[in-house]
Amino acid sequence: MLKVSFEKLFSYIPEQDRPDIKPLLKSFRDEVVNPQIKCWRDYQMPLMGNPKLVDFAYNEWQPWKNDVIVAAFPKTGTTWLRDVCRYLIYEHGSQAFEFTKDLSGPHIYLEWGTETKYKILEKLPWKRRVLGTHMSAGMLNLNRLRTCGVKIIYVIRNPKDQLVSFFNMLKNTPMRRDGIINEVYPRSLKQFTASYLQGKHSWFVKKGEGYLDHVLSWYPHRFDDNVMLVYYEDMKQNPQKEISKLAAFLGVKVTDEEVLKIAKQTSFAATKQRMDEVALIPNFYNKGNVGNWKEHLTDEHSDKIDKMVEKKMAHTDIKFTYVSKL
Repeated sequence: MLKVSFEKLFSYIPEQDRPDIKPLLKSFRDEVVNPQIKCWRDYQMPLMGNPKLVDFAYNEWQPWKNDVIVAAFPKTGTTWLRDVCRYLIYEHGSQAFEFTKDLSGPHIYLEWGTETKYKILEKLPWKRRVLGTHMSAGMLNLNRLRTCGVKIIYVIRNPKDQLVSFFNMLKNTPMRRDGIINEVYPRSLKQFTASYLQGKHSWFVKKGEGYLDHVLSWYPHRFDDNVMLVYYEDMKQNPQKEISKLAAFLGVKVTDEEVLKIAKQTSFAATKQRMDEVALIPNFYNKGNVGNWKEHLTDEHSDKIDKMVEKKMAHTDIKFTYVSKL
């Protein structure tokens, strides 16, 4: 399926300009067949991600002036926010609007694959790119991105719903499970949560850190003029208000009627149905509800997460929303 999706993209690139993607596809297959915990500097990159590509993005990549990067810890709304940006930026029915719907998974994440992927992104016929990353702030060359005029949207979701959604995604990921992988990401939600509480879910953070530390890495940049923090729950609660704020941040002019239309077109249910067609992991999108954790987490685990949040986030003004207000 990954090969087919890249072949679709290639149809938008002149044949003489198409790079050889065999090594790129092999790198993706190797990550699924032989998952490992890798590192870039002091940051852990479990399961997926190429340290060499992170290094390339940090030291050599030259982004376009109007690039948009949606950054977030896994299962906090990266794909959803990218889809909202897609509807804001590209004219409906345009060439870019059509081929960007196939840009899912590793295609547009800065840290996945090989440098060939960057060559593909350079050659596609679009004037503005919406990219993604799961990297924490310390893994990105933020000074260069700011100087180049890149806009960054960082998405925050309450840790309980993130945990349950993360578990469901990994449960459906077709990877070999043995050794350290099975220890860190067991198939039992109870054991998976215990692993989380022990600081073993170190995705794109330092060893022993987790999702909250990822949020804290971005928190100091909340007032940067090229960074916008967005709460997943606010997008669910009042999508029109949040989409209007996103449009202003991205420099996109939209009417109230257009915002209402985009809100309907990018509702979580609509996005899930649309993106399920191109997702590379079965059942990649869960319910997306606020408060779904109540059906899965024990009171004991919920209380322990509350205490962890209280300890780590005490010096911030971040307030997680755990139940729906609708």
